[in-house]
Amino acid sequence: MGFYQRWRKWFILPLVLAGVGAELLAAASIRGQEIEAVSPVEYGSFVDNQGMPIEARLNPTYRQRRSQPFQKQNDLPDVPQLPQSPRRNPIPSRRSIAIADIQVRFVDEDGQPTPGNTRPYIITREFDLQPGDVYRPEVAQQGLERVTELDSVEDATLSLQQTNQPNQIVMIVNVVEDSSFNVTAFPSSSRAKGIYGVLRLEEENLGGNNQNLALELEAGEDTLGFEVSFTDPWIAGDPLRTGYSLAVFNQRSPSEVFIGGDREVDLPNGETPWVHRLGGSGELFRPLGGNWQAGVGVSYQRVSIRDQAFTDQVQPVDEFGNPLSLSDRGQDDLLTVNLSAVQDNRDDTDYPSQGSNVRVGMDQSVPVGEADIIFNRVSGSYTQYVPMELFGFTSGDQTLVFNLQGGTVIGDLPAYEAFSLGGGSSVRGYQSGEVGAGRSYLQATAEYRFPVFRDLRLNNIPIKLD
Repeated sequence: MGFYQRWRKWFILPLVLAGVGAELLAAASIRGQEIEAVSPVEYGSFVDNQGMPIEARLNPTYRQRRSQPFQKQNDLPDVPQLPQSPRRNPIPSRRSIAIADIQVRFVDEDGQPTPGNTRPYIITREFDLQPGDVYRPEVAQQGLERVTELDSVEDATLSLQQTNQPNQIVMIVNVVEDSSFNVTAFPSSSRAKGIYGVLRLEEENLGGNNQNLALELEAGEDTLGFEVSFTDPWIAGDPLRTGYSLAVFNQRSPSEVFIGGDREVDLPNGETPWVHRLGGSGELFRPLGGNWQAGVGVSYQRVSIRDQAFTDQVQPVDEFGNPLSLSDRGQDDLLTVNLSAVQDNRDDTDYPSQGSNVRVGMDQSVPVGEADIIFNRVSGSYTQYVPMELFGFTSGDQTLVFNLQGGTVIGDLPAYEAFSLGGGSSVRGYQSGEVGAGRSYLQATAEYRFPVFRDLRLNNIPIKLD
């Protein structure tokens, strides 16, 4: 797969019902990013001009591997189909075949042997079959599907090779590796940040362990920031498939929370408030039954309000004396414990046409620093995808998408942590945050999606279009 990416542009016809809690913050006409997942924006996340976390689009560790046309080759026969040789005994029926060994063979796209970068046990641990077990095609199929979802794997097939023993075989996993180092760059724009660009450098198979190390830079007219993240999707030796991620970040930009609305929020010196976030986070996550994945994490950030990117002076109030932070100094320490759960039953994570997606989460702050912020934030989202062809605009999936989401905050609520509605990925026809904001919200949307363009590829040019 590498840099070869499918690309589609969609027309979306929306029908939206939305409501925001009546208690709006006095500091400003609150604005912000669209809240679709378990919290307004994951701490340390960059967002695009529609308020969507960029890493959710660019970082494969935040999603399952997209479907690939050649994965149909992964189907396994109920009875091993091997070439016969007069010097070899036929493979007996699968009911009496034992697996003598499991081997990994790296090949290129033409099937020729090639050196591999991934450690073999990263491949073999995806199978619930071990040497000495009886070969079961359905179990092998499940393991092979998990192998093709690894970030370091482009394609994989399975072959069986008989041994000198009449009732034993060697199970061979043939792996085509994907390019592990990606460079992604794209321009964007938003009302708060102006015109800006994002550059992401990412190694998806660090040390051959399928671990992800990424550096993301953002700079533009009114924004400057970086994030360094590391993800191990499966801690070696853990039978529960537990993974973890770590991140540090520093972001500086005006917040759409303070821009627009009935009146824009200005500082006493007439400048627009900039929100500075410096901190880090860590999370443990693991799969559960029924396509559920759960996570628990902790995040710390020091949030300050300033009048530009490079300044030591904080701004605690706006031009009318309304507080912009909970502390009197214009600087808050925000420590939260985060719980989340996701069930993803979509047929494709990038361009789903059927299935559902459920997200629930809770963030509990721990009072630290001068502000002693203590709140509990709960939120959830349910999305249903229904295939339906209403118009014959172009070939491809046409889908009705229904979404219901909501959230509330109990306790202290800094202005920069409020829920907000409006924007291209929330209530269409309104700019981000223009509908309103507050400590509670409920939103229901219905959309009809159909592709206009698809399968746009740039041959041998490592460019991703977003």
